[in-house]
Amino acid sequence: MRPMRVLQPKDGIKIARAIGDAPGVDTLEGRFGPVLNAERGGCHYVEIHPGAFLADHPHEQESLIYTVRGRWVLCSRGARWVIRAGDFFWFGDGIPTGYENPFRAPAYLLIFKTVPRKPGYDRSMFARLRKMAKKLESENREGTPFTFAELPREHPAKTFARALKRA
Repeated sequence: MRPMRVLQPKDGIKIARAIGDAPGVDTLEGRFGPVLNAERGGCHYVEIHPGAFLADHPHEQESLIYTVRGRWVLCSRGARWVIRAGDFFWFGDGIPTGYENPFRAPAYLLIFKTVPRKPGYDRSMFARLRKMAKKLESENREGTPFTFAELPREHPAKTFARALKRA
């Protein structure tokens, strides 16, 4: 595989090549990294590892999320939906969402945000991600679960995952 490259063949045009090989930062929530930025928004990715759990929590700004490969579970306010490769969804400002991956393979998602970007955004994103990784490790040491293995047997995520296996 070739590493991801961003080409700018003309003013106003950017092409991201081999985005599956984009650089990223590993965190307890998954692997994150920038893909492509524009003046009024951009796209980053997250790879959700098998066994991952992230409780739903509010997000300041809306997102559009496309699942490139794999399966995972979207959770919001007590409801859960299996999301598959090719699925695309949106959540609005302040809406709590989380994810779970009870499956054996990772899921790769593209996350589109309409937040203005400035030159150097990718470098600053890596710095924010490294800081986030340390914060999540601290939260995990204090008892916040980030994997199915850390959840009690009767947690709703585990109950939902067992129901999927029976279906």
